[in-house]
Amino acid sequence: MNKKDNHLTRRKFLQTSTFAAAAIGFIPTIQTEKQNQGQKVETKKILNYNSEMRYRRLGDTDIYFSVLSLGGIGLQRSVAYYAIDHGVNLVHMSEGYNNGNSIKELAAVLKEKRDNVYIAFKDSFYDGSPRDIDEILKILNTDYIDFIMFNRHKAKKVKDPKIKELFQTWKKQGKVRYAGLTTHRQVKKCVEQGIKGGLYSLIMPVLNQPSFEALSEELREAQEKRIGIMAMKTMKGVNDRKLQIAFLKKVLKNPAVTTINKGFSTFEKFDLFLKATKETLTSQEDFLLYKYAQQSRSNNCMMCGECERVCPQHIEISILLRCKAYYYDQLGDPQTAMSTYREIPAKRRFYDRCDDCKKCEAVCPNGIQIVSRLEETNRFFSFLLV
Repeated sequence: MNKKDNHLTRRKFLQTSTFAAAAIGFIPTIQTEKQNQGQKVETKKILNYNSEMRYRRLGDTDIYFSVLSLGGIGLQRSVAYYAIDHGVNLVHMSEGYNNGNSIKELAAVLKEKRDNVYIAFKDSFYDGSPRDIDEILKILNTDYIDFIMFNRHKAKKVKDPKIKELFQTWKKQGKVRYAGLTTHRQVKKCVEQGIKGGLYSLIMPVLNQPSFEALSEELREAQEKRIGIMAMKTMKGVNDRKLQIAFLKKVLKNPAVTTINKGFSTFEKFDLFLKATKETLTSQEDFLLYKYAQQSRSNNCMMCGECERVCPQHIEISILLRCKAYYYDQLGDPQTAMSTYREIPAKRRFYDRCDDCKKCEAVCPNGIQIVSRLEETNRFFSFLLV
């Protein structure tokens, strides 16, 4: 018998204690978040419950999400196991993350942990010809996906009737359970349409500092209509770890947010964020966030889509800036950055008369110097592609 087999871990102790309590007729309960109106819920109803984690109810369903969920970009098998063992019960994935490596890592984890997590899978095929879902299910080692996240970045696409038709077909076949929406362009308009449409049970918008402020009304409406919010890219534009922790607390302070989706590359980072979920945002932290937001506004894209709306050359501005500033610089994920850049047609990366136009900069609410950042991004990736 090795040391691991002979050691009673804290998790095993908790499991044993829960079992013993149930055996004598006592079932532990937890006080749920404010959005659940103080109702007490039996912990056995929460998938993969762990006392170290906080949970929030998804709308009017019987599903409770861990307030921290696993992001697919940079997903590492060992860290995923660790996070799930500490109460995480939701994983978001896309087939293209890390050049297809992330989904393989998740598939390996699901061989042992499928019954411990909900899967939210991003449908990247928004041209009217989605990939055969059976192929995705086979890769993931599962019979169904809990949330199929339709990846739409224009308001008119969010309410496309083909989405409802496709979802109902898959649901009838038992291959998906709920429909979700993910968006990181024209975020405010897309979220607004997603809430009005009545189809989506879960909406996954970019909620970095500027977009969190801009979406305050939409978040309130989502809560009123019992639609879950899975926040993504919350740390976009924030590199200081103390500010990241402070902003995580601030996002979780909003009862409309059901879970924050994060990629974790190390055990230490997960532990740090898990600890923060149980802490209260201080007035000093809130002031530092405000101060940082004012100082960095001209460098922090809120992904509103106004620049792309007026661009006569239809340059993929928000994607290009995200490739360099977020995927490469902040996440340190060159594979996703490069593959995303390659997918953009050359004519949509830059125009040699951009310096004479600058219509994008004229409408940017944050005053970002877009053209110079586009030039920098294209020089950087062009050099790497040689």
